[in-house]
Amino acid sequence: MIQNIKNIQIKKSLPLLICDADEVIFEFMKSFEKYLKENQMYFLYKSFNLNGNIFSSKNNKPIDTKIIPNTIFNFFKNYTSKMPLIKGAKTSLKELNHVINIIIVSNIPEVYALDRYNYLKKNNMNYYFLFNKGPKGDICKQLKQLTNKKTFFMDDLPNQLISVKNNSKEITTIHFLQNKKLLKILPKNIESDHKARDWSEAKNIILKNI
Repeated sequence: MIQNIKNIQIKKSLPLLICDADEVIFEFMKSFEKYLKENQMYFLYKSFNLNGNIFSSKNNKPIDTKIIPNTIFNFFKNYTSKMPLIKGAKTSLKELNHVINIIIVSNIPEVYALDRYNYLKKNNMNYYFLFNKGPKGDICKQLKQLTNKKTFFMDDLPNQLISVKNNSKEITTIHFLQNKKLLKILPKNIESDHKARDWSEAKNIILKNI
């Protein structure tokens, strides 16, 4: 696992794909719903965020917002190394890796970052991995300097796409989301250069725009 961007060595002659993990490579929400059920909670898809959507099964009321960070932390503790892969993620990344550099940037508690890296390796996804906190705009701007070619950024969260674009307008953004429940509550007019609803579509977008 790479924690310092200075230690990343990619081919400057190839484009770069900076790829998110949760809901792009891993089935985050399906796993999160399972975890909530195991702990007498459930997720009510009212809006595209965590606050106000996690309910207690005991009284059908939303849990205290102060509890949410600990709930997320414990979820990663239990599920980081067993989340199912999103269909097509592994094979598409493998195919793209012949023509593009790949770096995975994931917002995950630092203590479980190594678990995620090892789980990626276990699934034969031996790409550079960086854990991040908060907006990804700055780290993507730095990563962009590693290549002389085009840089792509793919994430499921609209705010991350905006963060990246605000920091570097030259980065091509792709909004990736395939979870049908999340798509129903997705805000309209997502600010991104492209939209992909499965890995086949995402791969084609990248190959056509390299």
